[in-house]
Amino acid sequence: MTTMMFAPLDFDHREERSDLHRAARLEMLHDRLAKRLDRIERAADEVEKAAALLVDVTHGNATEAFEDAIRSNSSAAFLHLDAGQTLGM
Repeated sequence: MTTMMFAPLDFDHREERSDLHRAARLEMLHDRLAKRLDRIERAADEVEKAAALLVDVTHGNATEAFEDAIRSNSSAAFLHLDAGQTLGM
């Protein structure tokens, strides 16, 4: 049976490795935060579009506003109503 020998821990460079580890972790967290902020920005844009559609509907022709929303292929397409349906408000 062969005995394996392990090199002793290198305490001289421990602080340098810790700094590298912290820097790598910080960069990873920064990238994750940037991606989430992009997703939040896109979601906020969709909310703004839906709010603008709601304003259009309340101030104008609802049928026209819904048809425009569906034609523009926006996330407001779920608001499509068939004849005789209501928003339930």
